[in-house]
Amino acid sequence: MPRIPRIIFEGAIYHIYQRGNNKDFIFNNDNHKAFFIKQLKDYNKKFDYQILGYVIMNNHYHLLIKTNKDPIDKIMFSINNVMGKFLSRELSRSGHNYEGRYNSKLVDNKAYLLWLLRYIHRNPLRSKICSDLNDYRWCSHFYYRTGFNSFVDSDFILNIISSSKNNAIRQYINFINNSRYEDDMTTDMETIKKDFSLIEASNLFNYTPSPKPAFISLNDIFESLNFPDDLKISIIKGSKNRSLTSYKIDFIKSALAYKYSLVEISSFINVSPSALGKFVAYHKIAQ
Repeated sequence: MPRIPRIIFEGAIYHIYQRGNNKDFIFNNDNHKAFFIKQLKDYNKKFDYQILGYVIMNNHYHLLIKTNKDPIDKIMFSINNVMGKFLSRELSRSGHNYEGRYNSKLVDNKAYLLWLLRYIHRNPLRSKICSDLNDYRWCSHFYYRTGFNSFVDSDFILNIISSSKNNAIRQYINFINNSRYEDDMTTDMETIKKDFSLIEASNLFNYTPSPKPAFISLNDIFESLNFPDDLKISIIKGSKNRSLTSYKIDFIKSALAYKYSLVEISSFINVSPSALGKFVAYHKIAQ
């Protein structure tokens, strides 16, 4: 089925989370986690966004990301695409690394933003990977407890907590460790509003949809080629009819130009990644 397009908002804050395929590990070792962090840093040179928080677990990750000029789909497609290719090489894996496309939720108020930051940072504690969050390397907690601004913009949320940075850090540490918050959003939200005296009368979350599509899906590419309807159906069903070869080549070239991987393309046209790889090699389609 064609992908349902996301509603893209300019300047929005998103909670992004992604799991491994079949709940398998995405990050098998520290090198894999370090490579993912490197992509968050490197792509920030190309795209305009702010990382407000993150945690990288073995079989999933969470991000808090604020978009500015560039749309979230463009950012996450690029990061997940290069990460998927890296893991496929590292693990000699030919199938999907991720459980479908990434999940995203729009953050629309301060209390929810603070709740999410705590939820994300406490992932290693809930999973019993560590007993002290200060010991977990693959989490942005370090930047908040120290107030250090690097590729993580800790000031954005610390400024919501308090105008005094030292006071904001103290309140953050108490917030993370306080057992009053039971990681239940329904019961925690009102408590957070009261504890931090949050006033939501602000244009901080006054989002408006982007006026034009910001991301080109495989279905968009496929439809733009204006193939006859009967041929479209045959291609999508994975037909091996040789009369479809030139059409398949046109589609594959277009999809590769938009940086889609062979794994993603093969899934769209219902062929195995290995079969598509042989097809690309035989017809000398540049990748």
